[in-house]
Amino acid sequence: MNEVDELQKLLQATPEGYRDAIARAAITAAQKTMREELAELPDAPLLTLLSADDLLTTDWPEPVWAVPELLPAGLAILAGKSKVGKSWLALQLAQAVGAGGKFFGRDIEQGPVLYMALEDSPRRLRDRMDKQGWPAGLPVDFLTLGSFMQEVGDLKDGGGERVARQIERQRYRLVIVDTLSRAVCGDQSDVDIMTRALSPVQETALSLNCATMMTDHHNKRGGFGTNPDAVGDILGSTAKGALADCIWGLYRERSKAKAKLCVLGRDVLEQNLALKWDWLTASWQCEGDADELDMTDRRQEIVDALESLGRASLKEIADIVGQPQSNTHTRLQDLAAEGKIKRVEEGRRVFYEPG
Repeated sequence: MNEVDELQKLLQATPEGYRDAIARAAITAAQKTMREELAELPDAPLLTLLSADDLLTTDWPEPVWAVPELLPAGLAILAGKSKVGKSWLALQLAQAVGAGGKFFGRDIEQGPVLYMALEDSPRRLRDRMDKQGWPAGLPVDFLTLGSFMQEVGDLKDGGGERVARQIERQRYRLVIVDTLSRAVCGDQSDVDIMTRALSPVQETALSLNCATMMTDHHNKRGGFGTNPDAVGDILGSTAKGALADCIWGLYRERSKAKAKLCVLGRDVLEQNLALKWDWLTASWQCEGDADELDMTDRRQEIVDALESLGRASLKEIADIVGQPQSNTHTRLQDLAAEGKIKRVEEGRRVFYEPG
């Protein structure tokens, strides 16, 4: 019996009040034994390292995109409130990649897709695909909830490895899991659980240039009327947002056709896209940069207010349109410089009139 074994045996027989001291002694002994064993090993090879010049002079490959500038290879999360249209958006994306068409005006390279629909029955999936106009013959595989639990299982308990092996076999260009909460049982606020569940899929996706998208939910804070925080609004563990290579946050005012898609990631330029629901095609259409469109809307509100008021001060205009005076002042100066309104000075007072 070695020194560590003797201390462990002593620890079990020791009254509780003395166990901390014995435990510390056991740890010290274990560390000593480890150092002695390492000292007896032959010299370990040096680590394979990159120099600063290696990093600066090597032509590293550019990211591989499933959707140019929006969805790179790796792990992505599409999150939003319930019933805002996440599954419709995910299905729309699957069709675009499977067909090699366009997505939000961007050309998509065609490739095989795996769609794990864990909240939809085959009948509902067919109904949605019919509404979106799916053609026959697309290389898109589907797995519904019953089959998922039998053939894949909980991602944290080996399911992640099984999905990774499927990606290796089929060389999918896109994998969608709808939803993450159905694929991982347990506390999603537990960092260890989420890391164990997502890491195998992420590592394989990155190595094989596959984009994997997990749909997820927003917490109570995330909503259309709030300042979007695509990472902080994800429900549960911050590990999900930290692990993801790309995050899409879908924000929609309840029962309204318009929404905002906030996109950010490690290789993705942060952007906010204005979306509009098209009832005819059962899909989302991109109307452009949401921030620019919002700015245009705010400016138009000021012009309309002046048409009604005739002449008004900065404070009066800001009160009418419900915008902060600082923002209103900036927009008034821009509108005056463009000749869309008039700026009139009367002594120390400044008024604005329709152009």
